[in-house]
Amino acid sequence: MPDPVRARPQSPWWRLWRDWLRPQWRLLAFSLAMTWVVALASAGYSKLIQLVMTAFQAQSPSVLWWGPLGVIGLSCANAAGQYLKEVTGYQVTNRMETELRKTMFARLVGTDLARLQTEAPAGLAARFSSDIGMVGSAVRSMLGGVTGILTLVVTIAVMLTIDWPLTLGICFVFALALVPVNRIGRRLRRLAKSTQAEVASMTSEVTEGLSGIRMARTYRLEEPLSANADSLFERLFGLRHRQYRWQARVAPLMEVLVGIAVAILLLVVGLRIREGTITIADFTGLLTGLGVIAGPARRLGGNFATVQQGAAALDRVFMLFDAENTILDGPETLGRALGQIRFEEVHFAYPDGHVALEGFDLAIEPGMRVAFVGRSGAGKSTVFNLLPRLYDPTGGRILIDGHDIRSLTLASLREQIAVVSQDSVLLSATVAENIGFGRRTASRAEIEAAARAAAADGFIRALPRGYDTPVAPTAGQFSGGERQRLSIARAILRDAPILLLDEPTSALDAESEALIRDALARLARGRTTLVIAHRLATVLDSDLIVVMDRGRIVEQGTHSELLERKGLYADLYQLQFARSGE
Repeated sequence: MPDPVRARPQSPWWRLWRDWLRPQWRLLAFSLAMTWVVALASAGYSKLIQLVMTAFQAQSPSVLWWGPLGVIGLSCANAAGQYLKEVTGYQVTNRMETELRKTMFARLVGTDLARLQTEAPAGLAARFSSDIGMVGSAVRSMLGGVTGILTLVVTIAVMLTIDWPLTLGICFVFALALVPVNRIGRRLRRLAKSTQAEVASMTSEVTEGLSGIRMARTYRLEEPLSANADSLFERLFGLRHRQYRWQARVAPLMEVLVGIAVAILLLVVGLRIREGTITIADFTGLLTGLGVIAGPARRLGGNFATVQQGAAALDRVFMLFDAENTILDGPETLGRALGQIRFEEVHFAYPDGHVALEGFDLAIEPGMRVAFVGRSGAGKSTVFNLLPRLYDPTGGRILIDGHDIRSLTLASLREQIAVVSQDSVLLSATVAENIGFGRRTASRAEIEAAARAAAADGFIRALPRGYDTPVAPTAGQFSGGERQRLSIARAILRDAPILLLDEPTSALDAESEALIRDALARLARGRTTLVIAHRLATVLDSDLIVVMDRGRIVEQGTHSELLERKGLYADLYQLQFARSGE
């Protein structure tokens, strides 16, 4: 796979050729050879008709058999060349689109989280279909343009052998199209960039509106949702209308020029026939040649417009490829950690400027269970995001066993950490494979042992194909408790020394919560465990409770110590438990 960050030639088309088209040079060479066949066969009509008309004038009887055979031969060669050229051209462009999509997905998966969150997921998804599809269309137009140009060149060369002054005059007429067509192309490229951005916004708007349809109907928000979408659709309509209006100017322009060329041909030929300086056979050959080049000339304008729109899409694709990551591997590899964690004067602000942590200092010894509590927005989740380097601190440093995590390779750092969150992510794979993502080298026996430890073995074996049952992430296949137990089994299999528990029981019923708590207790044994919990009942037995507010630690201690201080923790505890008499 080409390196999407380091490869930065000046021309995006050169880059596309070098990294995604050149590997298919054999197919491209064959397609080019077939293009020559098409061009020569098309141009051959002009010369053949001249020879046939000359033979007719000379009353040669042999023309009755070689004339029709020549036309059939040229037609068959043209048809075969067209078919083979189109098939190989589509194979090349489809492979190019596939490789671009592979590279784009790999790039997105590896992109810094801060960069990834600047664009809605639906908008990013639109790039796979809309932008890359437009690049493919542009390359196909280029290949079609090569055929058109070769046909023009070869046909004009044949016409020059018939009457070179008249042919040069016809070429001059067609050259007049270069200036307006180039101006139209520049305008189309600018409009295409704006249109592609609006397509991404439209995809995001539609996806978000439909994903929240239950809430929208409950609160009767159909009208504002539709109004927002209507406004977006109208903007997209306006851009596309302007785009097609400019694009539509190309074909009429070429049509007028073809008409002018035919008119000049008729006028000049008429005068020269009267003077006896040109024959009917020559005139017929030139007229046939003009008919041959008229089609490619009309199509070239459309091809040029499509290529300009593809250039805009290619700019957007490479802009994403070239976004440089700031979270990079360090030089050190860490073996299995003991689990000591230290936050030293850590500051963090999100890209939008929101300050999430400020002067965060905390020491956690191996094997401790540390709970983070506080109001929403206090910075608890940010602590969890910084530890595996989903983000890097904007100040201070974080150490594991005395190593600054920025000095470690990302792989060795993240191997030390297992996560169980309130959103249990399942991928399109079997149940066994979803658990096995915790450690890709695990055996089937280890996967099943992890499932038993997470109290998941029973419901897994009740599935139609047991551990080999395919998972459909969006099909509501598992209850919330079952999804959590699969997530816990994955964490157990990972066997990491540091465990992050992010509200793992917040959305569960009492029965499921009891099962999950037992599984989590087994999982946490012998590990450094960090817990985020709004339900204080789940953290009362923690070795250390860290109370956060506005990105700072305002209190820390055990449950009993914090109650005695009568600070924020005591207030939160009072709110949750006092009214129920607990």
